[in-house]
Amino acid sequence: MKEDNQNLIQLFDKFIYFKESFNGWSIVIMPDKILIDNFHHGYIHLHPERLEIKTKTLNDSFLIIWEHINKYEGVKLEQLKKDLIK
Repeated sequence: MKEDNQNLIQLFDKFIYFKESFNGWSIVIMPDKILIDNFHHGYIHLHPERLEIKTKTLNDSFLIIWEHINKYEGVKLEQLKKDLIK
């Protein structure tokens, strides 16, 4: 049986979906279609480039994203990459 936990938070005009399951976790920022997960490649990464990020947990990654969206009242992709990537 598949067991997972999915949540949704709206911050300004962004929707942040985060999900944790037995196999890993993911965060999706919509409508920008930004995906961060630890599925399939053995490390936590940002799609589509599969850039490895510096955090190790869902909570740490979520906090960086939350702070970024609060600071800029939205997503500035290049700055978000600088905030997240090793």
